[in-house]
Amino acid sequence: MTALIKIDGEYANWIKDLSLRFRQSQIKAAIRVNSEMLRFYFSLGADIVNKKAESRWGDGFFKNLSRDLQNALPGVRGFSEKNLYYMKLMYLLYRECFEKFPQDVGKIGNHNLFNPDDLFSISWSHHRYIIDKCKKDTDKALFYVRKTLENNWSRNIY
Repeated sequence: MTALIKIDGEYANWIKDLSLRFRQSQIKAAIRVNSEMLRFYFSLGADIVNKKAESRWGDGFFKNLSRDLQNALPGVRGFSEKNLYYMKLMYLLYRECFEKFPQDVGKIGNHNLFNPDDLFSISWSHHRYIIDKCKKDTDKALFYVRKTLENNWSRNIY
């Protein structure tokens, strides 16, 4: 039996098109998953801050939270002590954007428009670099978020 892909050009082109559409769907799905995870990380950071978790549950809070989440969610990665601490820092760095502009769009500092979806459109590793570089400077952090999106910057550019 001869493969259709070898003898029928229209069929071969259709297979190429299907493959391309499938790959594009995979990319879109990965972006959505990344965005949802970042939203979760931000909300977990908010929980840590708003519950005053460190003062409430003591010095070993991040170690305990890490262990307990890993036990509750076996096989799930991302809940190291360090990552949990960065989730808190992420919330602290960007929370003013959401407090000042609950309608999801607004003006921050010298920047034009803030779109919260921008925050959740770059990778977690990018956020960790931005947090390290910008500390508590939200305007500077948003600049890097925007430029990362506009120019497809890698982490090396920071």
